[in-house]
Parts: sequence; structure tokens; C-alpha cells
Amino acid sequence: MKSVLSATSSKAPLLRRPARQLSRLHRWLGTGFCLLFALWFGTGFVMMYVPFPSLGEGERVAASAPVALAAVNVAPATAARGLPGLPVSRLRLVDVLGRPRYLATLDDGRVLGVDADDGGTPAPLDAADAKRLAERFAGHPAQAVGGPFDYDQWVVHHRFDAARPFYKIELGDAAGTELYVSAGLGQVLQRTTRFERGWNWVGAVAHWMYPTVLRKNSWAWDQTVWWLALGGIVVAAAGYGVGLVRLLNQRRAGRAGISAFRGWLRWHHVLGLTGGLFALTWVFSGWLSMDHGRLFSLDQANADRAARFRGAGLATAMADLTPETLRTMGTAREIEFLAVGGRPFVVQRGAAGAAYRLIPLAAGKPQPPLNQLPDALLMQAVAAAWAPTPVRDIAAIAADDAYGHTRSDALPASARRVRLDDAASTWVHVDTRSGQIVSQMDDSRRLYRWLFNGLHSFDFPLLRGSGPLRQTLMLAALAAGLALSVSALVLAARRLGRSRR
Repeated sequence: MKSVLSATSSKAPLLRRPARQLSRLHRWLGTGFCLLFALWFGTGFVMMYVPFPSLGEGERVAASAPVALAAVNVAPATAARGLPGLPVSRLRLVDVLGRPRYLATLDDGRVLGVDADDGGTPAPLDAADAKRLAERFAGHPAQAVGGPFDYDQWVVHHRFDAARPFYKIELGDAAGTELYVSAGLGQVLQRTTRFERGWNWVGAVAHWMYPTVLRKNSWAWDQTVWWLALGGIVVAAAGYGVGLVRLLNQRRAGRAGISAFRGWLRWHHVLGLTGGLFALTWVFSGWLSMDHGRLFSLDQANADRAARFRGAGLATAMADLTPETLRTMGTAREIEFLAVGGRPFVVQRGAAGAAYRLIPLAAGKPQPPLNQLPDALLMQAVAAAWAPTPVRDIAAIAADDAYGHTRSDALPASARRVRLDDAASTWVHVDTRSGQIVSQMDDSRRLYRWLFNGLHSFDFPLLRGSGPLRQTLMLAALAAGLALSVSALVLAARRLGRSRR
């Protein structure tokens, strides 16, 4: 398409040569990226309403069977010491088809099992056992069993690595529910429905470039998405820059209107001026979702700090707790043994008569339950983990806190914020009920919160309680981006057709 500007202006066009080079860059890179942009914007509509399938920890524990404490003959310290040379960061006691089992999470992410009745190493579940476990979990008969397999579209994330391989259990219910049972851990760790699976193929799977064949290799997936998003930034920035220069030259030529072009090129120019800035900030913030420590700090404490926060190894902390004492503490659906600041605690989840119970130990004996870990103890533990940096204070996190309750990653209501007195103004978020460091946040991470959460999902304080307003703005921005991408697709198809001729 040629410009309708034919009259000679008294003012020469601005940046003629750089604009021509930018236009050429945008034209040819955009030909390759326009389909990808259309995919990203189109799938964004679906992701606003249908998230990726997941089975929450609370749901998993609530549906699990109570631990058969009467069958426990192995003390938790014995189970932890049975893994020599392997630092244990978490130790839980669960039920697997009527038998109690310790699950020890190591610092490197692996999870190893120890039978709590005889101290042996558990054998992987077979298909029949996986079917029985899923039926107990769901309270519904199973229709079919698949596996074992390592990877599937709905357990492809690396957080499932320690639990592979899996069995997939089809329940055959009206919702088309499928459960994923870890053969090694003996736990149900994922649940999907027909509705979720169907919409996620045109939602998160396409949006995140998440097909199993790519995503199962974390490095390949990370590099692919990172570089494609970076290329998208170049395309969007070049296009927006060219569009602005064209608009300014239109004004300098004394012509009315926004664009000097006709047809689809005019639509692309106008849509780029109105929706191009969102396309640029959106692809930039999407690129930041793949940062993983490249430019900004990480939000997780390293294993060394987590160990200093505990203040004692779990085998040492639980040295005096015997199976006989454990049985007197009452049953639960999951029992976790933890140490904070060198002090031992037992956490019962799904306990009889209470959804949660935190029990301190003294010389291996249970003490009166607590509602949460004391603030003074948390400050002491954080001070030891981040030494020699001093701790400034500790405070609860307000429900409308912009840093603690982002739309994509809200802290638990039981979390506390411990502020450090360092140059980066570091915050450490600790869960007062689980005794775990949830996240850490310094100046770099707070900036990341606005550049990623803010720009990518309009997660700003003014829109937090607006409800329909935020949704309307998101839908309008997505529609503008999709329209811009469709106009680019039409132009690219025509350009490629001319090139072939």
C-alpha cells in the first residue's frame, strides 16, 4: 500500500532513514511473529476464565485417608537418619492404602519414602493398587487405568519430577475426572476434568507453549519461550516506533487524520497506535515471566538459609519423639515434623476435630497446641538464616497488600513479613502454620512484581477491588491486541503471496 501523501510539505519527514530501517525490520520479523502474537492474545481470553488444572494441598489432604498411627513402629528421627548423607528439608507421615509411610523431601527436591511400620523402602504401586488408592481418594469407582508413564500433558511441570512415574485413573463420572497417582510416593497429586482439559488446549497449553514434547525438557522450553518472547519485544517496539514516526510525519505534512495509509495497512497502523503499547508491555512482561534469576532476584531462599532457619536437622529435632508418644497425639490425614529456630513441632493436618493443629514438643513430649508459631521465634529463626544482617521487625500482611497478595501468587493468610535491615530492604515471608519460608522479596523482586504482575494482568491497587472494571479493561486490551495481530496476518499473507509471484 502507498501513502496518500502526495503533496510536498514544507517540513521534511522526521527520521526518514531510521524509520525506513525500522519499518523493514518490523515488516519481515512481523511476518514471522504475527501468528504467534495472534495465538498469545487469543488464548489470553481463555486463561482469564479457565486456569491450568491443579489439585490444591488443602484438597489433597482433605481427601486423603487418616494415618494408621497404630501401625507406626519407626520413629521420625529413625526415618530421617535412615537417609545418610542426604539432607532432609521436610518430613511427613501419610497413609498409603492403610500403611503409614514417611515421605522425606531432600534439599535437591527428591522425595524418598520409608515405611513407618517396618522401616523398609516402599515398592512402587502397581496398577491395581493405584486404582484402589484413587477410588478411596475420590469415593467413586474407577473406569480405566493408564500407565505407569513419566510425562503427560497435565503433569509435565518440573514440580512433579520427584513423583514420577504416574498412573492416570479415569473415574468415568459426569465431569470426566482423571486422577494422577504417583507410583513411587503413593499419593494423588493431580486432578483434571474434561472441561479443564478441553479449554486448556486452546488456553494455557498454547499460551505457554506447553506441549509435553517441549515442556518435559525444562531447559529447551525455557530457551525457546525466552528467545521467542524477546523477538516479540523487538517486533512490537519496532512497529510502535514506526507507527509513531508515521503519525508525526502526517502531522508535519499538514494532513488531517491518524494514518496516511489505506485498506488493511491503515487498519494495522491505527490499531498499532491504539493497541500497540499494550502489545509491547504485554510481551515484555510475558518475557519477564521467564526471567528465572537472569535480571531480577529470585523469590526463594536457598537450601543453606532454609537449613539455618530450621536451626537443627530434623533427625536431631525429633530425636526424643517415640512412636508410642506419636500415637497419643491423635490421628490426622497428614502429619509433618518440623523445626524452627532449633525448636521441634508437629503439624497435624486434617486432624480429628480440627483441620489443623500445631503441637510444640519438649523433650519428646507434646505441649499444649498453638494457633501459630510465635513472632519472636520466627524473628530469631530469620535472624539466624540471614546472619549477620539484623532483623528490623515482623508484621502481619494486610489482605489488600500489593506485594503479598498478587492475583497469580497470593501468600497464605497465616503468613508474616519479617523485614531485614539491609541495603536491599529484604522481606522474608514465613507461614506461621507450616513453619516454611514462603518467599523472599528485595528491591529487585518488588520491581519485578510491578513489571510482571502489574503489566501482564493489570494487577494494580486501583483495580484490585474493581472486579468488572479490571475484566473489562483486560478484555478490551486483549481484543485490541488480537485485532492488531489479525491485521498483521492479512498483510503478511499478502506480502508472502507477492514474494512468491
